[in-house]
Amino acid sequence: MSTPDTEKDVSGGTDSKGINDFPQILPRSRSELSVRRFVRILLYTLAVITVVWHLYYASSGRMPRSQHANIHLGLMLSVFYLASINFSPSGVRDKVDNAISAGLFVTILATTAYVHVHYWRWLRQAREQYIYTNVDVLVGAVIMLITIHATWKAYGKLLGFVTVGAIGYGYFGPVFPGILNHGGFDIETIIYSNSVALNGVYGFLLGVGATWVVIFILFAGIIESYGGMDYVIKIGRSVGRRISSGIPQVAIVSSMLMGSITGSSAANVATTGSFTIPLMQDNRVGDKYAASIESIASTGGQILPPVMGSAAFLMADLIGVSFVDIIQAAILPAVLFYIGMAFVVHLSAHRYGWLLREGDIADVPDEERVGPVEMLVSTAPYTIPLLVLIYTLVVLRWDPMSAGLYAILALIPAALIRDLILDPSSMSTVNIWGRRTIEGCKIGVVNMAPLTAVLASLGIVIQIISQTGFALSFSLQMVAIAGGVFFVVLFLAMTSSLLFGLGMPTPAAYVVVAVLTAPGLVQLGLGEITAHMFVFYFALLSTITPPVALSCAVACGIAGASFFDVCKETIRLGLFSFMIPWVFVFNQELIYWDGMTTALVFLTSSVGILSVVIALVGYDLQAKLNYASRALYLVFAFAIWFVPNMTVKVGLSIAFLVWVIAVFNETVPSLEKIIASR
Repeated sequence: MSTPDTEKDVSGGTDSKGINDFPQILPRSRSELSVRRFVRILLYTLAVITVVWHLYYASSGRMPRSQHANIHLGLMLSVFYLASINFSPSGVRDKVDNAISAGLFVTILATTAYVHVHYWRWLRQAREQYIYTNVDVLVGAVIMLITIHATWKAYGKLLGFVTVGAIGYGYFGPVFPGILNHGGFDIETIIYSNSVALNGVYGFLLGVGATWVVIFILFAGIIESYGGMDYVIKIGRSVGRRISSGIPQVAIVSSMLMGSITGSSAANVATTGSFTIPLMQDNRVGDKYAASIESIASTGGQILPPVMGSAAFLMADLIGVSFVDIIQAAILPAVLFYIGMAFVVHLSAHRYGWLLREGDIADVPDEERVGPVEMLVSTAPYTIPLLVLIYTLVVLRWDPMSAGLYAILALIPAALIRDLILDPSSMSTVNIWGRRTIEGCKIGVVNMAPLTAVLASLGIVIQIISQTGFALSFSLQMVAIAGGVFFVVLFLAMTSSLLFGLGMPTPAAYVVVAVLTAPGLVQLGLGEITAHMFVFYFALLSTITPPVALSCAVACGIAGASFFDVCKETIRLGLFSFMIPWVFVFNQELIYWDGMTTALVFLTSSVGILSVVIALVGYDLQAKLNYASRALYLVFAFAIWFVPNMTVKVGLSIAFLVWVIAVFNETVPSLEKIIASR
């Protein structure tokens, strides 16, 4: 029996988050009426309206995507500014920020309405015939300024400066030297081309965000409100109980699952790391190691399909291929990443003494144990939508927005049916489900709002880069500097991607490097999907690359460790991930599947990952390895990866596996002992 303050957990246990733990939306009496309550009601109302609107658009599609993108932008930015109001201001600055947020909230509603009313005139006259009014330019300028301000407010000064810098570059083009030089544009032209012409702010980035990306972010928000985070953690705990290196493996599994649907590695660290880092610290894992493992694992979640930190949708739209093609191309490299991560943690646990001991992960109390039927029922809200997604995306090959629509439509009633089956005693169950659903709408919209701002801002950046011809010049110059040497071009593309990705969320980092560096790789004959995956990986890995290393910064704050120490360990333990893009460039069967050849390449690549991990951790379950032994393991991995002959790859892999199994079982001396004996 459930009381109003207690409800069944997603895995059949008791969850302490009952109905009273969710915000009270409507006032119970006149005495509770206040500005704060009014804003809260408005926020939740807008969130529900936003979700309903996107579901309606996904089901009907009776509007041009750019017109829908305008409504999407208005709704999301309205929610963003409402949610940013601080009702406990600590000084004049907070009060000024609140006033600005309130003013911008009203302004964005007005400008959105203006664009919607005049959309067809903008499309047919302004865009095609260059006929527009001064009011159009003013509204366009206001929209651009609000978008930039929201980006700065959400992601900090760096991204705001990038957008402002792009506008400055468009205006001051004639004063720049070399490949940066161009004829320049006046302010009116910049505003026109980035708003009134329905480009820039309303370009393909916002269009993808308003369709393919948003539906998955909303889906993730509703899942979170139904206890999805607890479910993910329970999966991690379940895996952890069965492996000797179980404690850190919990972080890997949890971060992998949560990171696949979030749009930021740093946000994933903040979410899952708040649980996994203290768990690791409580079980003998050092502060810097706990922070490093979580940083790498959360970064890897952005590589994992289907969402890939929203980059999968952008990649499909940029290249012009099916979303399923991107998912297929991303799966095997992502699996290689987590194979490497699992090996890193397992060997590190043995080397540093993090092995699981009795009682490290507490068993489920008898009163909370559930049978298989109840477990099946309690997990239905997560398994059923997942099956719907797989069927609609892979079998029916629907577009992501339609697939996400049906996943949400399966999720909401599945959660209600689960709650009624597990606790049919009173109307409080339905009340809890309703409150959870509304809360989920708010979570999803609030999570999507800052991403919408950054996609709109990046639309301005991409529009100006394209107009000035800088993107083409950069790619040509990169190839020219390398002298057309394929390896050197790859190295320059890697370096550029790491630099351009510093401090940016996944979608922003990918879009910038895709426009600037991917064309140069394609020009040299690299497959288009492979080229985009290559630069995407390195743009993403910039989040664990000093000097910025956002994921490491968030993790060290949770762990209480030195930023420098965390970065050093993250690079050492995660260096294998920087090699994976090189592996699939020289083994493109991992991207473009080719039956048995792909299977053999994947298996041999996995063996190479194991060899590199042994070198990085410096331990082979028998002894710590010196630098000579580590170098030999690296050479073996590179031979497996980059020797073009398949017979040699398979032979080396089999020989290495036999050797490693014998070393792990201590039937032969380790490489360290052999070298020492000589």
